[in-house]
Amino acid sequence: MRILDVETGLALRDLQMYFTTSEATELRDSLNELLKDPEAMEHRHVIADGREISFSLVTPTKLANIKRYSELERRVLQER
Repeated sequence: MRILDVETGLALRDLQMYFTTSEATELRDSLNELLKDPEAMEHRHVIADGREISFSLVTPTKLANIKRYSELERRVLQER
């Protein structure tokens, strides 16, 4: 799992998130959609109260073509 704070450009290692029931349902449903085809170059968003979570699945196949990601994303995805 990699977490990127887009506003600061920093990777986060510890994160707490609090969801309403409807937000949690939207997140679950969006993850289920992504899991139907993990290799698809897709991402999803959950947006509420002026906050946004953007997420996607990362697979070894996707990481093999790391150049398709932004420089910031590459830095975070290549962290160990």
